[in-house]
Amino acid sequence: MNYFKTLPLALLFAVGLPHASAQAVVEWQLTDDAVSLGINGVSPHVEKTASGDRVFRSDMVPSGTAASMCTDAGACTSENLTVSGGGVSDFAIASTPSGMRAYFKRVDPATNTQAVYSAACNTSDCLSFGTATLTSSAMQVAKDTKAWGVPDPVRLPDGRVRIYIVESPSLDSSCPEKVASYISGDGISFTKESGWRLENGYVDTEILRAKDGDWVMIMADGPGCPASGARKVQQLFVSTSSDGLTWATPQVLTKTDIGRLDPTGYEVSTNVFRIYYAAGGSGAFDPNTVYSVKRATMRIADTTKGGDVGITKTPAAKSKTITCVKGKTTKKFTATRCPKGWKKK
Repeated sequence: MNYFKTLPLALLFAVGLPHASAQAVVEWQLTDDAVSLGINGVSPHVEKTASGDRVFRSDMVPSGTAASMCTDAGACTSENLTVSGGGVSDFAIASTPSGMRAYFKRVDPATNTQAVYSAACNTSDCLSFGTATLTSSAMQVAKDTKAWGVPDPVRLPDGRVRIYIVESPSLDSSCPEKVASYISGDGISFTKESGWRLENGYVDTEILRAKDGDWVMIMADGPGCPASGARKVQQLFVSTSSDGLTWATPQVLTKTDIGRLDPTGYEVSTNVFRIYYAAGGSGAFDPNTVYSVKRATMRIADTTKGGDVGITKTPAAKSKTITCVKGKTTKKFTATRCPKGWKKK
């Protein structure tokens, strides 16, 4: 369960829901798109562009990470990603107060450590980036540390940047993973936040929506965790939060026909998300499995058709309208607490 991916490895409250109450049940479904991307790898990260979807992923190339431009029809063309020093995995991009930055994991042979770094993008497509900077000494561990990594950076509604990352304070079980978070005002230097965002073995988190009072996350379960009977394959899950810190119990989203992990995606339209994920394996975890990148669509299910495979029912997150003040300005928010810098009236 080492999430350094030099080897192939590895909803929900919605503002747009009509008349959703605190007890309402929202049904979602994940449906694989009828496309064949023709790309392999794990830890995909997608960036929507005017030319299509730019998909980064760990693909055993010398630099550790490859990139392709994929059309709506699913035709993917390799791009030239320049990685100084090589050895980059778990690549992701986030908008920060200091500009667009690449975030990734890298092994340092000199110190025998693996750590999460960030670097300023040299170009708008982030196919080239500058000098890597350590995000936090707390996100630097021994090279062989198991069940650690897969950082997911996200811009918060108040402008700060948060990284979600898998940690395992104890390896006493086959399902030790917990999700921690680190916060930054500039997107460069990060400080660990108290507590755990998720426990009980969830990994590969990806924030799909981060709005005041309205957060959506997709994730997988760890390779030692699946409770899917005789066929122990990883599955995809969804969860919701009103603040990005406290999350509802994840609900399973996919079947057990094949392993699914490392989801990434973006919102296409209200409550419709395009998802990319790594797929492979149909039994116990095998480090030699070759993973391919698949594409799917997640949306609210059409319950008038009698249900569908892969539907999950999740209670809508609780929120309310509160009045907050900052200086002489008064504003109403749909949330459980006021944003940073505001006080509840």
